Amino acid sequence: MDQRRAPRIRHRPLPERAKVVVVRGDDATPESDRAQAAAFLRRFPDWGRYGLSAYYAEDDEAVDDLAGDFLERFPFLLVYEIQALLHAGLEVVPTFRNPHVTIAFRDLDAGLETLETVVHQRQENTYHVPGGRTR
Repeated sequence: MDQRRAPRIRHRPLPERAKVVVVRGDDATPESDRAQAAAFLRRFPDWGRYGLSAYYAEDDEAVDDLAGDFLERFPFLLVYEIQALLHAGLEVVPTFRNPHVTIAFRDLDAGLETLETVVHQRQENTYHVPGGRTR
């Protein structure tokens, strides 16, 4: 069992190129984000933040790669510009293995509400496999 009480944060920062986006899987179930964020805080209580898993991509080809590999179990993808997330007051932290990131916030309701208001694209995941892997 993982005994860490804070997530593993990578030392290398995310690239600062303008095309960097953050990609999340969307299962079209509104309560999924709330449950994932709460579970993150329970798993890593010392960090003191709620968190949602996502990945960063530097171009459209990288988004496509993520869709077919890490996010195949999701029927939709949510694509955010990293600067829009940061400008809204959310944190985007490079966590675990590259290219994973955590969208982090300290207040559950406010953080989820803020994330909903950030401009993003919702697109169909053409690689979706119902019941696919759950990395």
